[in-house]
Amino acid sequence: MLAIQQDPVPLKGAAWDYYFPWNSPNVFEQYSTPTSFINFLRWSYYRPRDIVMMLELLKNNVATNPNKKVLTLDDFENRHFQRDYSNYLLGEVKDHLSFYYGQEHYEIFLKFFEFLYGKDKFTYAAYIEAYSKLKAHIASVLAEPPKFMVTANDFLQFLFDLNVICYIEPTEDNKTFIHWCFRDRSYANISPKVKTDAEYQIFYGLAKALNVGKSFK
Repeated sequence: MLAIQQDPVPLKGAAWDYYFPWNSPNVFEQYSTPTSFINFLRWSYYRPRDIVMMLELLKNNVATNPNKKVLTLDDFENRHFQRDYSNYLLGEVKDHLSFYYGQEHYEIFLKFFEFLYGKDKFTYAAYIEAYSKLKAHIASVLAEPPKFMVTANDFLQFLFDLNVICYIEPTEDNKTFIHWCFRDRSYANISPKVKTDAEYQIFYGLAKALNVGKSFK
């Protein structure tokens, strides 16, 4: 998409490296060709439209600086850009819920994250505690819990299906293996199941919109 605008068309990846001339930090795997594109993958569900949206928001965020020719890591980590992109992803979750459920169910869905008190990574025990507080809140406002929230494990599976959370397993070599529904899904496994009694983490791109990532007192 970037290369087609150049004349002559540059070598594969050269246009990207021109506009984003930095390498992604905190890369645990060794790559023969480090690239800033890894940051874009981390914040996406590997969908082209997610990458395109990030590019559009980055462009808009620096539009007031006509002398800016390339985008830096600071531009990517800009809180306004990350907040706008996070709201875009949460908007897709809202559209999904609105199609099958009502606005009140979306608001109940959002309420759950308040009971994590800012944590974006949590244990199963912490999840059960937050879910119990959510159930008490639902009862206090005389609301009916939506079908995806009837039991704690139903809701955990729902969060995993929507790629709101992943679950993390330790490996024998003291590393971690991260399971995302969109990555585990295949023709042989159309509906991957979340594991209980594991550690969970909220998707990077949704953290800002859900107000998690910093613990609250």
